[in-house]
Amino acid sequence: MQTWAKRGIQTALVTGGLLMLGTGIASADENVNPDSPAGPLDVNVSVPIDIQDNALGTLGKQVNLPEVHKEISTKPVTDAVNKAAAPVSKTGALEPAAPALGAANGVVAKATDATTGVAQRVGQATHPGSQRATATQDAPSVVDNGDAFHGNKVSVNAAAPILISGNALGVLGDAAVESDAEQTYEHNSDVTTDGSHGGLAGNVVALDWALPVQLSGNALGLVGSGHTAGSATQSAETSGDVVTDGTNGGLAGNVIAPQGATPVQVSGNALGWFLGHAETDFEGSSEAESGGSLETHGSKGAGSGNVAGVPVALPAKVSGNAISWGGDADVPAGAYDAEAEAGGTADGPRGPSYIQTDGDDSFLAGNVAQPQPAVPATVAGNAVSWIGNSFVAGGADRQVGGVELGSEAVAGGTTSTSGENAAGSGNIADAPVALPAEVFCVGGTWIGNAHANGCDNDTEAMAGSDTFTSGNGSFLGGNSVSAPPAGTVEVFGVGGSWIGNASGSATETKDVKAGGYTGTLGNDSAGSGNAVQVPVAVPAEIFGVGGSWIGQGAGEASETKTVTSGGDGNTEDDNAAASANLVQVPVSAPVQAFGIGAAWIGQGAGEATTDTTSTAGGTGNATGKEGFVAGNLGAVPVSLPVQVHSLGAALTGNGSGVAENVTDSTAGGDLSTTGEGGSIAGNIVEAPVGAVATVFGDAAVLGGVVKGEGVNDVVSTAGGDAETNGDGGSIAGDVVAAQALPVAQVFGNAVSGLGVSHAAGVNATEANSGGDITTSGEGGALSGDIFDVPAAVVAQVFGNAVSAGGVAHALADNTTTGTVGGTDTTAGPSKALSGIDKQIPVGVVAQVYDIPVELIAVTSTTVSNATDISVAGQEPQIDLPITMPEMGATALPTLPARAERSALPVNVLPVDALSGAGLPANVQGLLPTADVPAMAQLDSAPTTVFEQVDGLMHGKGINIKG
Repeated sequence: MQTWAKRGIQTALVTGGLLMLGTGIASADENVNPDSPAGPLDVNVSVPIDIQDNALGTLGKQVNLPEVHKEISTKPVTDAVNKAAAPVSKTGALEPAAPALGAANGVVAKATDATTGVAQRVGQATHPGSQRATATQDAPSVVDNGDAFHGNKVSVNAAAPILISGNALGVLGDAAVESDAEQTYEHNSDVTTDGSHGGLAGNVVALDWALPVQLSGNALGLVGSGHTAGSATQSAETSGDVVTDGTNGGLAGNVIAPQGATPVQVSGNALGWFLGHAETDFEGSSEAESGGSLETHGSKGAGSGNVAGVPVALPAKVSGNAISWGGDADVPAGAYDAEAEAGGTADGPRGPSYIQTDGDDSFLAGNVAQPQPAVPATVAGNAVSWIGNSFVAGGADRQVGGVELGSEAVAGGTTSTSGENAAGSGNIADAPVALPAEVFCVGGTWIGNAHANGCDNDTEAMAGSDTFTSGNGSFLGGNSVSAPPAGTVEVFGVGGSWIGNASGSATETKDVKAGGYTGTLGNDSAGSGNAVQVPVAVPAEIFGVGGSWIGQGAGEASETKTVTSGGDGNTEDDNAAASANLVQVPVSAPVQAFGIGAAWIGQGAGEATTDTTSTAGGTGNATGKEGFVAGNLGAVPVSLPVQVHSLGAALTGNGSGVAENVTDSTAGGDLSTTGEGGSIAGNIVEAPVGAVATVFGDAAVLGGVVKGEGVNDVVSTAGGDAETNGDGGSIAGDVVAAQALPVAQVFGNAVSGLGVSHAAGVNATEANSGGDITTSGEGGALSGDIFDVPAAVVAQVFGNAVSAGGVAHALADNTTTGTVGGTDTTAGPSKALSGIDKQIPVGVVAQVYDIPVELIAVTSTTVSNATDISVAGQEPQIDLPITMPEMGATALPTLPARAERSALPVNVLPVDALSGAGLPANVQGLLPTADVPAMAQLDSAPTTVFEQVDGLMHGKGINIKG
């Protein structure tokens, strides 16, 4: 009685059937009789419709279309059903079913008692001395709560508001409108029930979905003119927390909760169709919020307290685009944003939490599965023309405006559960996804003009957060698997033309994060407290690119981007079997192409700057003290930036690519564990890969003029130090490591065939893989051993100029540093095969640079090189520089020894930020032939060539270090 009185008061306060039309504000209520249990089915589906300020221009006149304000809702039907169902439940009309329900509950009670006993016996067999394993457990107690439906609930709270406003359609006529429209919808549907001490009781299926649809501020011209201006603001909220309980129950207190926040915005688009003109100056805002927090319990139960939370945040907008086909389309200015939040939080044991449950002293209880996508989708501010003109934010002789774009998506949050002294309980499957997909400020034309300029985009996507669980004293409990991909898929600031003119320019700020910390416990357990983390951070994008075929294409873009996937991993146990093991496979791989200009019988120019931070995973900690197959740690962190930028290319045309790149990529971190007194415990297997693959500052031409000028500042780090201990153990505290440092770069090279090519690359690359390894095997057998293979392979081609019948100038300033592996430290009785340290460093550096090759042409190279690679504190065994300044067509390159290479000029070019046309003044001055210092030409006489070949065959100029 008290519960339903409270529920009725809450409903009366939150709702009341208020519906305000005209302004587009609507709400809905829930009709509940406080004197009787609520029915098992609560459905509230609403479609508010607001249509206003739309016009059609045709046959010389404008027709203002009628307004519509109405709501389509299930409320009349569901209210009637609830009223009819309440007396049935209250009067006991379902009493004939009571014996069957009672029998079912008795069966469930026996099943839960038996399964809990099995879990208890497994724990005792695994650790007979463990207090946790022998703790007294209360058997499930199933009690009839007087509710014929046993507190099971199905709740549907969905709304799809539709706003159609401010559209102007000029078809065989002119139409012009101004509109400021607003639509708001809210409905809260909390679900509170109880399935404790019940069988098949207190289970909840709660669907919350907010799907506002906005079609506003669009203009169409078809043998006519359409013009619109104004704004549209829309929001929808279908919220509701879920609270239930499955304690001491069988198949009770489980929750399935799909929660969708998916606003759709199609606003501010201009469509200039055949002999038509369309123009829009509009602002659109869309917002959706759904669901809430999820709380239940499954302790001392069987199949209870499990949760499947599915928050989906997907704001989508197709707005501010100008598209023409045989016409003219304009979007001089505008602002478009979309926000979505799915799921909510409530106070929990570890702060604000999305999901809270437990499965202590239970069987198959308190488990969590939570896919959590946060995926903003944007197609905005683009200009596309086919035999026409399309302009966004100005262009040509049009007044320059600006387009502001924004997206925010938040899904889920922190999750906590436990499965202590249980079997198959407290496990977590976590799959948050943060992946914005966006195309904005792109100009593309075929026989026409398309210019998309002045876009500024701000995007945030957050999916999931930290997870916590415990499997202390349990069997197959408290395990966690997390796969949180985070990244971007985007194209912006691009201009491409085919027989026409096109441009695109944009700036953006982006923050993307999926998942977080993963923590588990597995003390005194079997097969518990293990964790697997597979965080992947992949910013994939194309920006600042211009290309043309028989025309002009220009792209300009700049960005600041942070992408984070996962976080630290921690799992701990003592006295456990097959528990608290940790596997980490973090991957950070920025894949980017930017600042590229290419042309074929035309002109193409690209300019870009980026500041990218990509992080996957974090540190890893495990413990396996006095355990069996416990506390082992496997890690394969991979950091691999793959970037192509500042390239110029042309085939009978002009191409220019200028870029400045600052990238920091990190995968994984330090590793620590222990296997003291354990068996097959506290071992580490790691294979970090700290890699770099870039192509930048290069130029190639066949009949034309090109330049590629770039500054490249990249740091790539994988893994870190590793520490463990196998004292007094058996096959414990051992480390097997394969630490890799592959670096491949091509930059500052110029190639010309009957043209002029200028290339300049200023490079500062730092790569790190792995680190020190520390362990010990004192008093142990096959413990504290280290087998380590740190390997570095560095291949670089830079500062070379090749020309046949043209001009090629190459300029390169290279600073490459790399560190792989470190110091290995261990101790132990070698007669017991402990404390053995075997490290095999492998290092190869191969570089080709400062080689001019000319055939009836002019070439020049200006190069400085400082490469420092450390392999476990040693220099690479093979260091193979291939270089030859001012080499003629018939000459051969020399392979100087390391001592000769030290005489090369260092720091000829300052590594400063680009200025002016993309390089410092003193760097620009080095490009023209007139400013290059005269160099002695290589004597290409036959005898000289023979002597050099002979020297090469005898190994001169090659330095191989042992």
